[in-house]
Amino acid sequence: MVKNIPKVSRMSRCLGTVAVLVLCVTLVDAAAGVGSVVVNRQRDMKEIAVAAKTIAAMFKAPDTYSSATFGEAARTVIERAGERLTNHFGVIGAAEGSKVTEALATDHGRFEKLAADLKTYAEVLEKAADEHPNAMTDDMRMSEGEPMEGGILGSRKKIDASAMSAEHAFHMMLQTCTSCHSKFRAK
Repeated sequence: MVKNIPKVSRMSRCLGTVAVLVLCVTLVDAAAGVGSVVVNRQRDMKEIAVAAKTIAAMFKAPDTYSSATFGEAARTVIERAGERLTNHFGVIGAAEGSKVTEALATDHGRFEKLAADLKTYAEVLEKAADEHPNAMTDDMRMSEGEPMEGGILGSRKKIDASAMSAEHAFHMMLQTCTSCHSKFRAK
């Protein structure tokens, strides 16, 4: 029994114990938050990859084209690109279980541009699906002499997506993914 300890001291110990417990719960919650952010962004990245594979399959075999499926795949990318993608990586950059490099912290503006470009290209694909309900037509395909933009490091200038065929926008979308991964993802 603790009779000799003054009441104030016992109260201080209780408060100290409560503070330690609150700190522990806070740290566990923070760690869970980091984990859930990483899990959510990895899930989104996988969904973008599945959508890209769906679209790629239709460009490879145009007779399999379905405007509904093509448009749904484009919307999947639209919903996960842009601000949502930026937010996923803005809260927590490199973290345990993540393949994000420290470059994200030093060049977040570049990351934001790539995330916005990804959304822009996907919007071109969505529009093409809406405008071509029955078949993948020649105007959706890249044509000889179509102006190329971007390069291996992705577009650094304002995108004129209205001048692109859907196939060109798709290639630029893939190039944007590659550019982002090469700069911000550990091998």
